Amino acid sequence: MANFFAKTSEKARNLSQMEGNLLNYTIKNLHLVKDMSIRQFAKENYVSTSTVLRFTNKMGYEGWNDFIKEITEANQENRRITIPSIVQSDDYRDSYLKNVIEAVKVITDEKIEKFDHIMSRHPMIYILGEGFSEQVGHYLYRLLKVCDFDAEFPRTEYEFNSVLRRIKRDDTVIILSYSGENQRVISRMHEILAVATPTIISVTRADNNTIQNMSDLNFYVFADEIQYENMDVTSRCGMIAILELLMYKHITRASVSKETI
Repeated sequence: MANFFAKTSEKARNLSQMEGNLLNYTIKNLHLVKDMSIRQFAKENYVSTSTVLRFTNKMGYEGWNDFIKEITEANQENRRITIPSIVQSDDYRDSYLKNVIEAVKVITDEKIEKFDHIMSRHPMIYILGEGFSEQVGHYLYRLLKVCDFDAEFPRTEYEFNSVLRRIKRDDTVIILSYSGENQRVISRMHEILAVATPTIISVTRADNNTIQNMSDLNFYVFADEIQYENMDVTSRCGMIAILELLMYKHITRASVSKETI
């Protein structure tokens, strides 16, 4: 896994927009791409096989088979992480840091610009998150308030029902869910979309998932997935790093704009 994502972070900023789209598709669909032929991959992305080959060569692979081999290894390794293997691994600290760094490095300038444009409208912001992601939600709420944004983080049914009565098209909802498949969060997204069509920004893991597909703008994180006593205790540090980068970029630009007025 580390080799594939290390190459991803190194090469991402030198890709064209089309190649960047191919990379995003690959990361979000590792479990599908590993079983694809080059023709299937090209068909799914509406490009030619020669375009795919140029993309894999630019990513540092000798050909499609070399690319698929590493995709397969990345997918397998991502699924079999357990607490004992992590604790016993001498290079876990390196892997932990690489995951956080790569989550930030693969964010495209286009996504940063889109986030900045949304936040520049100074919308009312609602945050949704469960489990470990709930703690990230509390942190984001505090960060937004310090930066003078109107924000709410509804936790009880009463609070959420109040949001449903007030939410508007111009508002923004930020969804935090590592798996991207939290059913309570998905249910609440459906309830929101039934009464309004706010902009939805999400942070999820790097694969194809329901919340990512329901979002207007998605940022993905990398992490060694950890289950302990049937509970997800996967690190959310990548989420925090992404949110901090986006907010710091925004407030820096906002400050510069004020100085030039």
